[in-house]
Amino acid sequence: MDAGVDGLETARLKLRRFTADDLPLLQALNGDAEVMRHLGGVETAEQTYEALHGRILGYYRERPGYGVWATLEKHSGQCIGFHLLNDIRGTAHQQIGYRLFPRYWGQGYATEMSVALMRYGYMQLGLAQLTAITHLDNTGSQNVLLKAGLHRKGEREIEAYRAFSPLAWFERDAADWLAAFGT
Repeated sequence: MDAGVDGLETARLKLRRFTADDLPLLQALNGDAEVMRHLGGVETAEQTYEALHGRILGYYRERPGYGVWATLEKHSGQCIGFHLLNDIRGTAHQQIGYRLFPRYWGQGYATEMSVALMRYGYMQLGLAQLTAITHLDNTGSQNVLLKAGLHRKGEREIEAYRAFSPLAWFERDAADWLAAFGT
């Protein structure tokens, strides 16, 4: 278990690893048309199963310290979605990201945990830079990334996301972010 991220907490949230038992939760999240509107569309149960067992559970072993984690409200224990710190598929860039159930949008949760993951990535993993990507029409997520301290740096075509590229590209170097947000 990577002690740095598992159990990472903020004032209102905490992260935990996904398990195979979380498949119904992920199917509900990935099957929500509103959630998936800017993410390539609703995923099938089979696509979510493959993502859970490959890209999520497999990642914990392959890339210690990186991954996709269930995001829980501390006071209720409810899973509100997930946050991630992983490689952008097909690139050498590390990204932060999230996917939340709509009833948790607009409460600052995405920004709160994104800031914690950026601090973890810079200070614990020693990353020199973090990035993020969003659909061009997803202004809500773009605002979250700006609030988390990333800077918009144009658009990029990314092969793995070709179906909905180009994407809005965000990045920030560690020294610059840490100077602004503190250690």
